[in-house]
Amino acid sequence: MRVGIDARKIADFGIGTYIRGLLRGLVALERGDTYVAFAPADAALPDGVEHVVVDAPHYSVRELLVVGRAAERAGVDVLHAPHYVVPFTRLPVVVTIHDLIHLHQPLHPLARVYARTMLRRAVRKAARVLTVSESVRLQLERELGAREVVVTPNGVDVPAGVASPGRDFLFVGNDKPHKNVGTLVEAFAHVRRELPDVRLVLAGAPFARFAHVDGVVARGRVSDDELFALYRGALALVMPSREEGFGLPAAEAMACGTAVITSLAPALVEVTGDAALHADARGAHVLADAMLRVARDASLRAQLAARGVARARVFTWKRCAERTAEAYEEARKRGTSWNNG
Repeated sequence: MRVGIDARKIADFGIGTYIRGLLRGLVALERGDTYVAFAPADAALPDGVEHVVVDAPHYSVRELLVVGRAAERAGVDVLHAPHYVVPFTRLPVVVTIHDLIHLHQPLHPLARVYARTMLRRAVRKAARVLTVSESVRLQLERELGAREVVVTPNGVDVPAGVASPGRDFLFVGNDKPHKNVGTLVEAFAHVRRELPDVRLVLAGAPFARFAHVDGVVARGRVSDDELFALYRGALALVMPSREEGFGLPAAEAMACGTAVITSLAPALVEVTGDAALHADARGAHVLADAMLRVARDASLRAQLAARGVARARVFTWKRCAERTAEAYEEARKRGTSWNNG
């Protein structure tokens, strides 16, 4: 079987990590299938993946036309859209919907209209719908009427190493409103008054608006090696998100043997289980109390770290790839087709 994968977001955080891990996992399965990635010319792809250059802008009319045509010309049997934007094509499509954040917490009203339109279309047109957590599966069924949603949890790739916690709290991610970074910085100010030697490191985005806050270190985007060094050197990772689809930084931090604090967002609670301290991150004081508790209690940090390492072993790209490959086969057999959307 020839499987096409829209890999234009391969260099991104979040979905990019998913695409990179999935491609590696699929190739490692050695099922005899051929994988064709539709990606920009400079995309770094695993060995064994065919590369068709496609660089249509995201969230554009052009991507709806170009990606599908490229897939049909490449002669694939199934097309995988790793984001909720499903192109116009006659091919059976598998779509991964990671979360409903664009629907629940849009940056502007038109974004909500676009997200609702494209999400409903994705659920209606796809031969198979995938998601990364049970929490999102329930949302898809309840809010969009999706049926037979397949959960394919993300994997975690962590190089060998030993955690050596310092005095830094760590946040990893972008600076979008649902990440709740403003509340984290406010909570950190309370922590700093009690523990003046701790810092808050923000990685993944410029975070220029916080660069001059006392004790805050804005690292911006970092390499994978730098990221894992930050995880292993952190007192704890803090994810105060209002909503997540999975929470890769939490899983990565657990795999590194780092204590984790998260909000009560359902996907974060699902992924971390008893390996994290969960706090109502809607209030800075509550989040600050959780941070102080972890900072002051070495025994608690050790317990969370040990549980986290064990829990992170469940999340592998091999498992994700196996479930995804099964969905490709089911989609091909189902032979769902349509003409131009």
